[in-house]
Amino acid sequence: MPLSTQPTVVDYGSPAQAKALDRTGVLLSDRVLALADRHRHKLMIALIFVYLFGFNAQWRIEPDSALYLTVGRNLAQGQGYTYHGQRHHLAFPGLPLLFSAVFKLFGTHTLVPALVIMLLIGAATLALTYRLFLLYAGRPTAVLLTFGLGISRLFYRYCFELLSDMPFLLGVMAFLVGFEAIFYRRSRDHDEDQRPARARWFDWLLLVSGWLIAVAMRPSMWALLAAVVLALGWSAIRCPIRRPWALALIAAVLAAGATFWMLDPRRGGSASMGEYEDALFNATSTHLWAILHDLKPHIDKLFNATLSQALFGARLGPGLSELAGAAVILVCLTMLWDRPLWVLWVAMSFVMIVVAIEPLDRYFLEVLPLMIFAWWRGIRWLNVKLAGVSPKWADWIFAGLFILGGMTNLMRIGEFVVEQRRPHFLNAYKDGRYASAHQVANLLHDRVGSRAWVITTAKFARTLTFLSQRNVVGPGAEMQSPVKGAVYVLEPLDQAVREKLDHLGLAVGPQVGPEIQSKTDPEPWQLRRAEPQ
Repeated sequence: MPLSTQPTVVDYGSPAQAKALDRTGVLLSDRVLALADRHRHKLMIALIFVYLFGFNAQWRIEPDSALYLTVGRNLAQGQGYTYHGQRHHLAFPGLPLLFSAVFKLFGTHTLVPALVIMLLIGAATLALTYRLFLLYAGRPTAVLLTFGLGISRLFYRYCFELLSDMPFLLGVMAFLVGFEAIFYRRSRDHDEDQRPARARWFDWLLLVSGWLIAVAMRPSMWALLAAVVLALGWSAIRCPIRRPWALALIAAVLAAGATFWMLDPRRGGSASMGEYEDALFNATSTHLWAILHDLKPHIDKLFNATLSQALFGARLGPGLSELAGAAVILVCLTMLWDRPLWVLWVAMSFVMIVVAIEPLDRYFLEVLPLMIFAWWRGIRWLNVKLAGVSPKWADWIFAGLFILGGMTNLMRIGEFVVEQRRPHFLNAYKDGRYASAHQVANLLHDRVGSRAWVITTAKFARTLTFLSQRNVVGPGAEMQSPVKGAVYVLEPLDQAVREKLDHLGLAVGPQVGPEIQSKTDPEPWQLRRAEPQ
């Protein structure tokens, strides 16, 4: 089974035939597929219970999440695309717009509807994953890979996070499913000349809607745009039959990107792009040598930790993490000939993560279904190749690699569920860092005016801005005319905040309101008025 060929679609027929095949002496990878196909309904029910058991209806506080929620609330309240009363230029508009719709429908007093919607987005992404691999490799592979994605620690976690990662993946998978159905699904009447089947209306709907969702959600959409254009160009060269569709879709994709650029609320009519794009352009144009110099530590981190954490949920140890990461990348490259879009999308994501930003496992969520498929494709190919030497050892090696991919993720999911189900969730979440967040936010809301400013450490500023509905900023943020309005300081302070106060000519003044300290706070929270030095 060469890796670079079209996938082998295995039809296991009726459940009785699948059960009989499972007991024969065929390769273990075939028996695993037969087992997954035979118990597909049980596997899907098990996934539903695992996700429902992990849902606790509580916000997993994150600074980026707080930013999206604040902008979304401002949109819902008619304040425009603003943050701290100023036009916002950083966060992509897709998720704030979604939160704005949720707040308009259900009010701003609860985040439970937003959490439920994010969980439903995860479920829809799993359904699209099933559809993609059903079209590509048949039902058994689709069942197995959907279950594999569902028990991935990385995927599972972000179904409970109010971040743009999961909605972006939803858009990517919808686009890939539509693309697969339109360009690769074969008509039985035209198998000999390899003409694609006639596209259905929902295939086009998935293609268009998926692209629009992806474009609005994350800056990664620029890498996706490049991958799509290159893949369509490749398809037009290889297959003249598809050339009119490919060229038309290239024009449509570029037009969608241009339309987004013109309508992007972050720009506000200015000629510049958003802060993400401006920072990347400035960095690559003026600090190219510094970027190249930083590639080695980024690549080291990618192979030593990030890839194994993204795929297996944990580091595998010295040597094993690098080997597993390199193997997945090599197998991904083998998809170039039959699915160029897949490998180009993975490659563009890797390049963007390594060159433009720090390699973190969350950034690989957007290509995780394809990486899981690459892992499965690789160990299945190895099972077939080694069977020619020793069928027994081929099955043992396959079993070890297969269990490695599943058990590490299941163990990490178990840890996540235990954390989610703790009676006092915030006391355990991130070692209790946000245990006092709601009490401190209430203090700010009650004691600070709506036009005043509160300076605190950077990692808490966005969170307290959303929870308190007050202007809470970190040491690096700009304030509108701080001297004309009241300024407060939230202790404990770090050195960066003290330098900010010195820069503004302010000193820490008398305490306002009671101090707050939970069991997990090393120091009490104190709100103090800032006074001129």
